[in-house]
Amino acid sequence: MIEGFAVRAIWLREFKRYFRDVPRVAASVARPVVWLFILGIGISPNFTPVAGLSYIEYIFPGMVVMTILFTSTVSAISIIWDRDFGLLKEMLSAPITRSSIVIGKVLAGATICTAQGFIAILLVFLTKIQLLWYNIAWIMIVSFIVGFMLAGLGVIIASLVKTYEGFSTVMNFLIMPMFLASGAVFPLANLPRWAYIVARANPIAYAVDLFRGLMLQHYEFTFLIDMTVLLTLTVITTAWAVHRFRRMTAKW
Repeated sequence: MIEGFAVRAIWLREFKRYFRDVPRVAASVARPVVWLFILGIGISPNFTPVAGLSYIEYIFPGMVVMTILFTSTVSAISIIWDRDFGLLKEMLSAPITRSSIVIGKVLAGATICTAQGFIAILLVFLTKIQLLWYNIAWIMIVSFIVGFMLAGLGVIIASLVKTYEGFSTVMNFLIMPMFLASGAVFPLANLPRWAYIVARANPIAYAVDLFRGLMLQHYEFTFLIDMTVLLTLTVITTAWAVHRFRRMTAKW
């Protein structure tokens, strides 16, 4: 059972705490700018256009996904913070279910990364990209879905490790390979067959493909395939996050 009032309270707390951390918000905004223009300037001369897209156009959707990826997964570190400072035990002593706590945390992560993704999309004004603005509603919906999925992954990791250092190490180990093997910065079709198959198992590859399709009308798969994969993985990661959180708290 999920209590709406508990989910809302946890969501509001996480949301306020994140946006009050100005340096963290500023770093999240600056990250795609740095990646976009450093990669764009450095690699663009050696890039063979794909479907008529310049390199800046090609990597722009990936930079938006990168913002969502980093923001949503790292948001789950609040579980470790709450556990160390005793706040999590106070939540657990309240008459609310474990599921409500997890959903509140994940929902907050998804909302925050959607806002950060929208800010990243505004960087399109610094490029020559002609963004398909009539797809903006779909882009925001997909941002939320991807954020929800990745925030759930963050909760799973946070329930398995015991320290900030452990969480950061594991997340960095997962995030960078997932991002680099997603087709965000180079076409996956150029990879060897075995590497291409491995990359296709990467859920972020479907997020990048969906964003690129919505923004630039260039799909490697289709809207339906990408959306089906992401929705399925969102349900799986959320259910797993609730299960792992229950197991973690059952040991206390």
